[in-house]
Amino acid sequence: MQNLFLKILNKALAAGVGETIGGGFTNPLGPTSIFELLKRIIGYFITIGAPIVVIMVLYGGFLILTAGDSPEKVQGGRKTIQWAAVGYAIILCSWGIIYIIGEVLGTNLVK
Repeated sequence: MQNLFLKILNKALAAGVGETIGGGFTNPLGPTSIFELLKRIIGYFITIGAPIVVIMVLYGGFLILTAGDSPEKVQGGRKTIQWAAVGYAIILCSWGIIYIIGEVLGTNLVK
């Protein structure tokens, strides 16, 4: 079943944008391979993630500045900044993982 799904997905991705494949199905996404699709998804996450990280760091700094004498609020602000950085690092590492998988499989991912 999984092999059949991958064959159908690869056939769908092989068609260009607006091209029709068997049965009248058109490729709305545009990428011609699974790796190109993954590159686009990860690129989207990197683009969307950057402003979110900035907002979370500013929010964490705001929590620290307004904490007063409360060490719990300071710790909460620090954790907000820490986890925002960790989350964005994971997104950036996913780009590297896709690149490594493409190199192992012999697919040219970087253009």
